[in-house]
Amino acid sequence: FKDPKLQQLFGRYATYCGSSPFEAPATLTLVANVEQQGVWRIAGGLQSLAFAIETLAKSKGANFRYGSKVERIIVERGKVSGVRLVSGEVIAAAAVISNADVNALASGHFGPDTRGASEPVAATERSLSAMTWALVAETEGFPLLHHTVFFSSNYRAEFDDILRAGRVPHEPTIYVCAEDRADDKILEPGRSERLLLIVNAPARGDALTPQQWETEQCEQRTFGRLERLGLKIRRSPEQTLVRTPGDYEQLFPGTGGALYGRASHGWAASFKRAGCSTKIPGLYLASGSVHPGPGVPLSALSGRQAARRIVKDFNSRGRFRPAAMLGGMSMH
Repeated sequence: FKDPKLQQLFGRYATYCGSSPFEAPATLTLVANVEQQGVWRIAGGLQSLAFAIETLAKSKGANFRYGSKVERIIVERGKVSGVRLVSGEVIAAAAVISNADVNALASGHFGPDTRGASEPVAATERSLSAMTWALVAETEGFPLLHHTVFFSSNYRAEFDDILRAGRVPHEPTIYVCAEDRADDKILEPGRSERLLLIVNAPARGDALTPQQWETEQCEQRTFGRLERLGLKIRRSPEQTLVRTPGDYEQLFPGTGGALYGRASHGWAASFKRAGCSTKIPGLYLASGSVHPGPGVPLSALSGRQAARRIVKDFNSRGRFRPAAMLGGMSMH
């Protein structure tokens, strides 16, 4: 494309996996082709997918233990033997799937025995983090669709701020998800609606925690720019939930707040992403930080790959069966 705005629009697909459009490989533009085939939403939100998987798994005999924090993955005689919970309880297992970020293992968050299970991701290779606002508010002045992107006037400067200067961009691109809107339906005036606002930010939540004034400054810039572009949002602090890279580091330890694992920068980025198996027998990986990549569809594929690998590995470990041999002998 010769038009700078079209370049900016189609370059946006690189951010779908937390990367800069100026450093990502051209293969990511294939996402545009995929979207032309249709973009789908799940009735009831993404939590409905989790509930459906839980229901199916329970019907197959699976048990779920929520709120049970894992202290460490136990490795004995060179292979996995289970997990120890913070409560002290030990759950024995021949196979363990970690769906945490791969850097949580490399950083020792699951104990020293699993530090070498995956390659660490350097801070300079992390994907983007974000400043996010989830809120219930009234809007006016701009015809929001379900997805609306307000682009910055200088895209390169935005990513230089994030990746070079390590700061929230001075003039960020703002993504607004109007969760109660469909593209073919207009919301009634004066009605409160659910909104999610996202601004890209550096994944330095484990090194630099934004001061309160920095968070407030970013908020003022974000909402002030939206108002200048015609979107006025009437909100209250009681109905606004703010999250910073530091908050995402606390939710996902070892990431620095990176939301997509390793950044897809350079032609070899995909080959650096961890696979479903590890150097420790019995320990497997499944998450948006492993192959094939981030996002709900790809994370689901990583889970399926891990399950298939476990089935394959354990089916190949059966005992030798008796076999007849010449001379009347048998071997076991």
